[in-house]
Amino acid sequence: MVALDDEIDDRLEEKDSARSARRRKAARTVGDLARRHADLARKLAGLEGALGEVLTAAGDVIDVPELAEVTDVPAADLARWRDQAAKPARSKRHRTGARTNSGGTGSRASTTPRAARPASAAPPAPDSAAPDTYGNGLAAAAGS
Repeated sequence: MVALDDEIDDRLEEKDSARSARRRKAARTVGDLARRHADLARKLAGLEGALGEVLTAAGDVIDVPELAEVTDVPAADLARWRDQAAKPARSKRHRTGARTNSGGTGSRASTTPRAARPASAAPPAPDSAAPDTYGNGLAAAAGS
């Protein structure tokens, strides 16, 4: 026997509620992990900055190869931390308007080079090799 409309609705609701619960759990887990990741990334950036400052300040009394030897920390890591601390912080650039270098508004059509744009559809040129059947300069249409 075919299920009634109410039975169909109930079955769909059960399936949807199970799916919604899984989706909700996945979204919450991803959100939690992303927050933890961001927190750890901030802490790691702070530690790397502190390491770089110490390495820069101590550079006149102990160099990176010697520090690597006595601490068992790879010299490449020590040099990277030191070099990052020596660089000035880069600020992010923000565009002041929506205009692009080409003077357009930033739409795809205005930024596509003219050579890459398709040409407008034009009727094909008459084939000069086609016979002039009617004597009026027009070739006979195929199959006419």
